[in-house]
Amino acid sequence: MTRHRNSPAAKANARVHKRAKTVMQAMLSMKCLTDIVSLQDLDESALDEALLGYMEKLRVSSEHRARAAKRIFRQRKRWSDFSAKLTDRQFRRYFRMSRECFYLLCRRIEENVGEKAFKSEVFLDNLKYTRDPNLVRMSKLMRAHENTTGGFISGEIKLALTLRLLAGGSYLDLSLLFECGSSTAYEIFHKVIREWICSKDKPLVNINGKDFIDDEERMAAVALEFARSSAGLFSGCIGAIDGWVVKIKKPSQGFYGLNVVVICDRKKRILYRVINSRGAEHDSTAFKNSSLYRKLMDDCDRLLEKGFHFIGDSAYAIRSFLLTPFDNAVHGTPEDNFNFFHSSSRICIECTFGEVDLRWGILWSPLKFSLRNNIKVIDACLMLHNFIVDHRESLGENVSSMERDVFDDDCRRFMASQTGIYSVGVHGGDGGATAQRREELC
Repeated sequence: MTRHRNSPAAKANARVHKRAKTVMQAMLSMKCLTDIVSLQDLDESALDEALLGYMEKLRVSSEHRARAAKRIFRQRKRWSDFSAKLTDRQFRRYFRMSRECFYLLCRRIEENVGEKAFKSEVFLDNLKYTRDPNLVRMSKLMRAHENTTGGFISGEIKLALTLRLLAGGSYLDLSLLFECGSSTAYEIFHKVIREWICSKDKPLVNINGKDFIDDEERMAAVALEFARSSAGLFSGCIGAIDGWVVKIKKPSQGFYGLNVVVICDRKKRILYRVINSRGAEHDSTAFKNSSLYRKLMDDCDRLLEKGFHFIGDSAYAIRSFLLTPFDNAVHGTPEDNFNFFHSSSRICIECTFGEVDLRWGILWSPLKFSLRNNIKVIDACLMLHNFIVDHRESLGENVSSMERDVFDDDCRRFMASQTGIYSVGVHGGDGGATAQRREELC
């Protein structure tokens, strides 16, 4: 059991250590003076140098004692005590997800990285009294940390701090709230994103467009969701595609950005994303430079035979696997009817961007990290969005009743900040089979 620093036993132990340090300092001083006396046969400059060295040792020792006296003993925040003070509404607004979703996220991460890496609060409580030979060393290390830095930070606190930073919180406020150093807050933030959420070995969720293209059953299920929204008139759609510019650290004029190409299904679940293009790059060009585009070009005949296709706005070039709206369609014509159902189905990608941008306030201002960390932060936002969508669908909850009343103030602030207008490009391409397919959908 860890002794409190103000207990009688701890005070007695401190007096013993202080007395031992005094004796040791006296012995060192005598040795240094003996060395000085042994130099009496040397010239005065050598003696002066030896005396200055001794005085410097005393000064450094005095500074170390002063810093030790000013050291702040941290009492680590317990997640159970902190979360118990929050109502369900406060919890959702603070961490951008429900309490149940948060604990499900903790369990998923603990399964992926292991309990020793995650260090949940329950695991740390049991670690104090463990007799497991594999955990004894960690237990001793934890007790040493408790006497110096306050102990290990639990996995729940690390995840909560990361979610709050993604939601737009200040690292200075969070370092005070969770009893950790300000620099430690960002160290935890980047480590959680890099090793827990966007891990190469076991990511939080799997977003792989190539696997999706190879899974015909999954494509058929997504196409059925789109068909239901149009009473079966708009069939074969397996996803909506669009580009989204995320601002990053900018120069004195204008701004830099990253063009994020995203494909989602009707339920706003992200099926594919690529984050490697400049903000000024056209959406169509960014998509053509992706590995998914090359795979689609190889499998275009198979997708055409099955009747599967993506939908995108007129910024994209028309292909057999990508349908775009008609230009200058006259009201009441079959082309106008096609554009109506096309737009109604494509709106889900705009809603996806809106939900991601609304939930994660870190995206409201330019990201100020390195390019690699900026990409990781964006990817973490998308993966967490998918995790929340999966949880929402498993419960059968409605996003309008679940989120709208919670993020009202954030929504107004977000909408007021939107001043950009997406440019519309001119499409062209293999008009033969694609045009015929589009005519049939009219």
